[in-house]
Amino acid sequence: MKTTLNIGLIINPLAGLGGKLARKGSDGEELRALVESLPVEETRRAAERVQRALSRLQGVTNCLQFFTWGGAMGGDLLQSLQFSTKVLGEPQSLLSTPQDTRAAASSLRGAGVDLLLFAGGDGTARDVLDAVGEQLPVLGIPAGVKMHSSVFA
Repeated sequence: MKTTLNIGLIINPLAGLGGKLARKGSDGEELRALVESLPVEETRRAAERVQRALSRLQGVTNCLQFFTWGGAMGGDLLQSLQFSTKVLGEPQSLLSTPQDTRAAASSLRGAGVDLLLFAGGDGTARDVLDAVGEQLPVLGIPAGVKMHSSVFA
């Protein structure tokens, strides 16, 4: 009988910054350049949403195993919350890209996670879908500004 739930986690650390910077989303190189000038506390919207969601699970940590990507894509937050965590890879740069999200999702699928959680917006949802399709249960934690994807319904 299986006693551990394996959960994959991907955080898009840029999610939600488009609204703060008066953009329509957090995609594109122009926004990435603006983000580099922001204080770090203003770039934590997605991580704060995940922390709020996962804080309810801290009493059952003995039956959870998290798999994630390094740094702001999940590893930093999970380790600060003291969840059992396996980091499967790292983003190519400090500010992750859609390619990083797709690589992380593919890696998590390959690791055999039971559920994939992601925090982001519409673009992140598309990247996760491109990588895992319907092969894995996926749950989105809304962290964008203008949410239209039905995955958040």
